[in-house]
Amino acid sequence: MGLTAVHPERGRLDATAGDLGCAWSWEAIHRARPPADLRCPECGHGLQAKVSPRGLRFFAHLPGALACALAEESMAHHLLKLELATAARDAGGTADLEVSGPNRTWRADVLASARGRRLALEAQLAPITADGIRERTQRMAADGVSSVWFSDRPRPPWLGIVPSVRLAAAEGGLAVVEGLARFAHPTWWPQEPVPLTRFMDWLFSGQVLSHQPRAAMAGTARSLSTVWTTDAHIRAEKSYTDWKEDEKRKAAEKARLREEQRRLFAGLRASHERDEEQRRREEEQEREAENRRRWAREDARFTELAARADHTRLALVRHSARLPGIQRAIARLAQEHRVAVGIGWSVGDSRYACGVPLVSTDGTLLGVFDPLPAASGCAFLRDVGARLLFPAKDRRARFISLLRQDPPMLDYWTGVV
Repeated sequence: MGLTAVHPERGRLDATAGDLGCAWSWEAIHRARPPADLRCPECGHGLQAKVSPRGLRFFAHLPGALACALAEESMAHHLLKLELATAARDAGGTADLEVSGPNRTWRADVLASARGRRLALEAQLAPITADGIRERTQRMAADGVSSVWFSDRPRPPWLGIVPSVRLAAAEGGLAVVEGLARFAHPTWWPQEPVPLTRFMDWLFSGQVLSHQPRAAMAGTARSLSTVWTTDAHIRAEKSYTDWKEDEKRKAAEKARLREEQRRLFAGLRASHERDEEQRRREEEQEREAENRRRWAREDARFTELAARADHTRLALVRHSARLPGIQRAIARLAQEHRVAVGIGWSVGDSRYACGVPLVSTDGTLLGVFDPLPAASGCAFLRDVGARLLFPAKDRRARFISLLRQDPPMLDYWTGVV
């Protein structure tokens, strides 16, 4: 069954319109003799005008019709289409039923127009997938027709996937009971039921808009991806969500700054710990070096005191006293330390790098005269910390060239006498 038919002379007939939409009476086609030439706008098969036991006027396919989408629609579907068309007309608009789009890529149950707006009012009672209802909506939108989907089933699973509402019987007719929403900080709440005709009036006037909520729905309400609401509620939600996002950004920035500070403090603490560890190592190294120097000085003094017991070394001491420049070296050390200085009897010890030890009367090593750059003993000279004195600049330069291969030795005070 269907609610529209096509006549070769009168054109499109609408069974829901008092004059069939073409200034023609129902009696002219209902039980007329001969029968009126009526055709299905969908499949082109012959139709006849009928009236249901409840008084609903419709068109039925004549016997022998092939499969046709209009013929397969249920009575409940036709009744809902009639309700939608009636509500659209009561709201001041026009309503054409079962209108196909260009190239017949879609067919609107009711194509309503009012105040410059054109809407496809879709009665959807049969099961349909989310992808299917999106695809049908997009096909109509591609031709500049917005669609609104209606169902009077208790919980249509596609509700909110596309612009849609759920209807239910109420006093005075059908009412929109789900799909309308209002924003009250911080959530969306279901709107009170609204008569279908009033909802149509809001649609035509633009008082309600299809909107995808960014905030959550109230705990007792079904969460819908798309709702119908007013511009004021949309702006209220935007103001709230913008504020929330700004608060999140501020919190994230604070967290970032705290993390940066934490990393900075951790880095400073690690750096301080490294510095402390380095300081401890340097102090330990300094203590070890000082211990080496102390032991080296003590060792040199005890070696000198032991050598003085060997009178056979006196000849070596006298020989060393004749070396050019050694007396000036002795005089310089005596002036610097204000003590008596002489040639150590431990002369010839390999630790002096073939140099001559210059000592105080108590055997303390104060300097080494003319050590050889290629001789051993440089490590001991470094540890004992004695003054190195040379008879000429070239002798000092040769020794310094060796010291430069051992950077710690560069700190030694060398002089030319």
